[in-house]
Amino acid sequence: MDAASVPVPASSLPEGWVDHPRIPITRRAVWMGVAVFLAAVLMAAGSIYFRRTQLELTTRFWGVDTIRAMQLAPIVTLVLVSDGNEKVINLNGTPGLGHLRHALLEQKHYLWETEVAQSIESIATGDPKFATLTFSDPRAPEDGGIAAGVICLELTDGWVGKADGSKSVRLAERVKPAVRHFLTILGNAQQSRSDFRND
Repeated sequence: MDAASVPVPASSLPEGWVDHPRIPITRRAVWMGVAVFLAAVLMAAGSIYFRRTQLELTTRFWGVDTIRAMQLAPIVTLVLVSDGNEKVINLNGTPGLGHLRHALLEQKHYLWETEVAQSIESIATGDPKFATLTFSDPRAPEDGGIAAGVICLELTDGWVGKADGSKSVRLAERVKPAVRHFLTILGNAQQSRSDFRND
């Protein structure tokens, strides 16, 4: 056997010996590591900031209580009005409800230049389709519950407004059809279940 291939006993190796080359840690390497760490922190913070829901303008429009209800209220009820008939739909546990909340909370989803001091009923033209969303809590506010928030919608042209009719604003073009489609699908599904039970 070749002597070079015989392993050297660990006891005969000098103290501090390693079988791979030592990489010196220089001051420059330390600063580069710190710079990479800080860049990662800044990128993560920027990502969180730009992805978070922007609420400044929606809070001004809806009010703090309605915004809080949209965010946290456990009970969500939809009333659809079609041909003079009302459909009352409980949305609790409905898939996509979180997306609906986000669509109504995010200020970028509104065309703020269209805001007017009118009710959606007075603005609606053509063949309007009205709906009302109520975000509520079974507990009273004095018992730690959340005050109810009510949003009125006109699904054809994408108007949304306050329940007291004091002001309205249009949803952005890319959000309007998504909200209309979601609420219409829920209304049709509710009608189908009702028809099935009556057969």
